[in-house]
Amino acid sequence: MPHASRGSTSVLALVVAQAATLGVMACVPDVVRWDEGARQDVAIGAEARLVFGPDGSPAAVARWTPPVAPAGTPACSGSLASVRARGDTAFSAWWAPRSDSAADLVVARSNDGGHTWRPPVVADSTDRGRTGCRRTPIAITVDSLDGYVHVVYFLVAPEGPGVFCTHSMEGGTMFHAPVPIVYGDRASAASIATWGDTVAVAYEDPNASVPQVWLAISRTTGHIFEQRVSVSSPSASAALRAVALRGSRIAVAWYEMQRGGGAGSTVVRTGTIHW
Repeated sequence: MPHASRGSTSVLALVVAQAATLGVMACVPDVVRWDEGARQDVAIGAEARLVFGPDGSPAAVARWTPPVAPAGTPACSGSLASVRARGDTAFSAWWAPRSDSAADLVVARSNDGGHTWRPPVVADSTDRGRTGCRRTPIAITVDSLDGYVHVVYFLVAPEGPGVFCTHSMEGGTMFHAPVPIVYGDRASAASIATWGDTVAVAYEDPNASVPQVWLAISRTTGHIFEQRVSVSSPSASAALRAVALRGSRIAVAWYEMQRGGGAGSTVVRTGTIHW
């Protein structure tokens, strides 16, 4: 459970509410109704993101890369994650290493399509890890309806390692206290998608003996994640690719390898969120 020092009393109240939600989660039906026969191969790799195409089917598109990389703080090589929002607005997040081998999560905003950048702000400074720049990728998105910025990442927080999510409702000028998605020792990949108040985080379970993909869903803009859902098959090893959200429709993609070896494949599972 996060310590009170991570945020204000209101943040502590949110964490307590989240704990209560987790306590009764077993009594709540899965919020996602998965489609029958929705598993299919989609060519999506590390340099692509998952979207819903015009016909409503999941598709892979190239990730946006800014024409000029942000500057202003040291950056871990390869940690930059960027997203283009409405008009010429764009955001980039990266790890800024500290002298103690921990790192700060920082975010910068551009108002001209990534040609120039505002000074970065620290989105999360709680890392206590000692891995330097050896970290899993950051995922960042901007909601198309309200413009809020959401970032998901793995770090070693004061209360323990895990996947965390933070967001800005102020255009990237300040970020809310990080919300834990899952605690676990193994550094795990995560992806994030939003649609208004609904936030979906797909992540690799950092506690599973065989890598598995799970989904955490919030209907409170990421302040609390009300439910977790198992997504991939427990009989296979799964490496997360991405998550997509449009309206109530959700898609999760991962690379799957059957136990015992053999050829793997990219799998996409689609469904509908029902609160």
